[in-house]
Amino acid sequence: MTGPSAAGAARARRYDAWFESPWGRYAWRIEAGAVLAALGPLPGRRVADIGCGTGRLLAILTSHGAKAAGVDADAAALTLAAARGTVARADAHRLPLADASMDAAVTVATLEFTTDPGQVLTEMARVTRPGGRLVAAVLNPASLWGLLDRPAHRDPYTSGCFLPRADLLALGRRHGRARIRGVLFAAGHLPARPALGPALETAGKVIPRFGACQILTVRTGQLPQPARRSG
Repeated sequence: MTGPSAAGAARARRYDAWFESPWGRYAWRIEAGAVLAALGPLPGRRVADIGCGTGRLLAILTSHGAKAAGVDADAAALTLAAARGTVARADAHRLPLADASMDAAVTVATLEFTTDPGQVLTEMARVTRPGGRLVAAVLNPASLWGLLDRPAHRDPYTSGCFLPRADLLALGRRHGRARIRGVLFAAGHLPARPALGPALETAGKVIPRFGACQILTVRTGQLPQPARRSG
C-alpha cells in the first residue's frame, strides 16, 4: 500500500486539530464520556476501535487500561494514530481480526460514512465475543447542531450518509439487545455556549432523539425475547 499524500497528511492534521478547538474540546468531552460509559469497565479488556482516525479515542481507551487496537483505511490518519496506540490499515467492511477475539468493538462518527453500515456492524459483531459489546456513535442532523451548524450542507455530509435513529437501532438488533442514547445537545455556533451548553445537556436527557450524537449499544449474543401473546 502507498503512504499518505501531502494533501492527505494536511487533511489529517486539520482534522486532528479540531479536537483542540473550543467546540472540538466541548463536543469530544461529551461524546468520549458517553462512549466510555457505554463500553463499561475497560481494564484488561480487548477493544477494537473501528475507524479510529487519528487515534484520539484509541489513546483514551489505552489510558483506561484497555488492550486497544485501531483500524482505519486512511493512511494519513493512521500516521498520527500510530503515535497513540496499536493500529492497522484495513477496510471496516473486512476487519483483519479473528472471530470472537475482542471483548468490545467501538466506532465513532464512522458508520454513517461507510458503503454498507450493516456489514460493518456485522464485522464488529463477528470479532466480538458473545456477551461482549458493540458501541457505535453516529451523528444526528435532526438536532440543534444539525440546525445551527448545518452539516448536511457541506462535505462530507452532503453524500446523504446519515442514519436515522430507527434504522440504526434495527441494525443493532441483528446482533443482540440494543439501545440508543442521545448525547450532545449544544451546537458549535450556539451563542453563549459555555453558559447555555450545560443547561441544554441536562434538558436534553428528556428528549434524547435530538442529541447531536446517537450512541448505539449492543450486548452481543443477547437477542430480545419474543413478545408473548395476550389471552
